[in-house]
Amino acid sequence: ICPIPAYKLELITSVNMNSILETAWDVEQSPKIFPNAYIIEAGIYYKENANSYYAYQLFNIPFLSPRLYQFNSILLKNSIHWVKSDTLNNNYNPNNFLTPIVNFGSWHVEKYKNQTKLTYRVCTNPGGKIPNWIIELANQNYLPKMILDLE
Repeated sequence: ICPIPAYKLELITSVNMNSILETAWDVEQSPKIFPNAYIIEAGIYYKENANSYYAYQLFNIPFLSPRLYQFNSILLKNSIHWVKSDTLNNNYNPNNFLTPIVNFGSWHVEKYKNQTKLTYRVCTNPGGKIPNWIIELANQNYLPKMILDLE
């Protein structure tokens, strides 16, 4: 049995709650927004409505095969939630990139005194034959940078 890495990061910031959510929601710009996350390509496959889309992010982490994260995102009042999409047609992965075994999480913002509290939760397993200690080390390095990139 392989454990599933789960992470929770929190940040108190002076950035407006709506600005954080709008930026996190803009998945097509995620390679620019998150330069420390190794995202080389991202986009929206299709939108169900203004608050829900199916999208992808292609990660190219050094020394690993590229990983294609495909997911459904939902925008709520103060949060964005995503979950891996298993229902997409194979045509959405013509290069047959590895896809994660598990991928779900959320961005949540709330008022905290006169600032904003950002909480990022992610539960993921990138798939492939990567030792857990490498996954743990990589996440400890790039997740804090990623939350600061969003800020």
